[in-house]
Amino acid sequence: MKNHSQTAPYGDDEGAGNIFFPVLVTERSSFSNTHRNETSLMSCCSRERIMEMARSTKNIDGVLHDFEEGPPTAEMLRQRKRKSLPQRILERIFPPGSMLSSAFTLGSSTLGGGILGLPSAFNMTGYILSIILLVVVVILTVFSLWLLARSADVSGKRTYEDVMKVLMGRFPACMVAVLMCGFCIGGGVGYIISIGNLLTPVFANPGVPYFLTTKPGNRLITSMIWLVFILPLCLPKQIDSLRHTSLLGCICILFFVICIIIDACQYASKHGFRSELEMFGTGNHAIEGLGMVMFACLVQINAFEVYHEMSHPSPRRMVRDSIIAMSGCGLLYILVGFFGYMRFGKAVTDSILLMYQPGESVLFAVAYVGIVFKICVAFALHQLPMRDGIYHLIGWDVYLIPWWQNAVFCTFLSLVLLLAGLFVPNINIVFGLVGAFCGGFIGYIFPSLMFMYSGDFTLKKKGFLLYFLTYFLMLAGCVAAVFGTGASIYGVAV
Repeated sequence: MKNHSQTAPYGDDEGAGNIFFPVLVTERSSFSNTHRNETSLMSCCSRERIMEMARSTKNIDGVLHDFEEGPPTAEMLRQRKRKSLPQRILERIFPPGSMLSSAFTLGSSTLGGGILGLPSAFNMTGYILSIILLVVVVILTVFSLWLLARSADVSGKRTYEDVMKVLMGRFPACMVAVLMCGFCIGGGVGYIISIGNLLTPVFANPGVPYFLTTKPGNRLITSMIWLVFILPLCLPKQIDSLRHTSLLGCICILFFVICIIIDACQYASKHGFRSELEMFGTGNHAIEGLGMVMFACLVQINAFEVYHEMSHPSPRRMVRDSIIAMSGCGLLYILVGFFGYMRFGKAVTDSILLMYQPGESVLFAVAYVGIVFKICVAFALHQLPMRDGIYHLIGWDVYLIPWWQNAVFCTFLSLVLLLAGLFVPNINIVFGLVGAFCGGFIGYIFPSLMFMYSGDFTLKKKGFLLYFLTYFLMLAGCVAAVFGTGASIYGVAV
């Protein structure tokens, strides 16, 4: 039998987890000793107990494969033959757990409704300051993902809540679960609002039935889109099941960005560069834009699922994949924010979708269809961590419960988000509040705290750079949570 549990915690080579700081960590984590103890226990446990233990490890697929009995059955062979040629091609170039699969899943989980509010954030913060904020947030995001991967290896757990429980205790884990649910609820509500915003200019054309131009008509079509496209994507247990749709969703976002750039350049060639554009915003509005930027870049909610579904998980590979994902997303964010702001100036105060008329342009008509699909994928990716957070609170294990039980629960969650999204008026309210408060904790404060509680967090053992950056990440999260949330609440009240 292959010994999958002997894999080093940081990948194939010694100290592979130190891609950021190669001289800072001098000894292996005690996680490898835990794996050796599990191996000795396996020899005396029953088959049922071993299978249950395997489900709690990050090498679940490999361990379970070792306990398959006999050759493949006829039913298994028929299932393998059912794959079509396009499916086999995608499996070849885009296999589960590969670099491309992980990068596109990370990118797709952050590329969604957040990108639609960035022109408004550029309007609030100023285009130069917004670009600086995006660059800083992208760098901090990659660093926080590295910290999360290190913490996952030390704890040996598969979800954000379980890692926090092992390292810091039950109460912080419950706090993570609550904040994760809050963030994902805000994200899901924002995506439903975005679909409604997409339909608003479409139904504004002459010849459209009057009922569809009203709020009830808009809500009816939004509900139909949820039923046909969103709900089926919310039912799978594993995030890697959405890798192909994630790839297609990223392509749709790229096409939408190209359409925005073309339209902005055409406007500038006829009317020139707008004079009211600001490089640096001031006052409460400048701080309010910070929450929207953080929401757009918050990928940590799916970090543990992506990490444990890699073919060979290690912090080094997590950094590699996150650099690919966040660099591409950051570039798209800058392009959408700048060119959308350049095109509409001070007029863009809500979702960029409300500023276009797809009936007047074939390009934007196609782009709007692609955005609807991408929002459906992003909705599903946001619901998975919320599901895990609720499962943690009620004591369920997603890998042990039956498929139908998970499907029924996810359907209920998705329905609740749909009903909430149909009646919230403004997308910026959701993204600003959720991005600043929940994003500050989930993306910055908790990753730094988990790494500190992983052991040996001293200036002598970690080195000045890692020690300083960990505290800087936590401070940045505190600033975002306090000032960003305060500015968003003030903007809503005033």
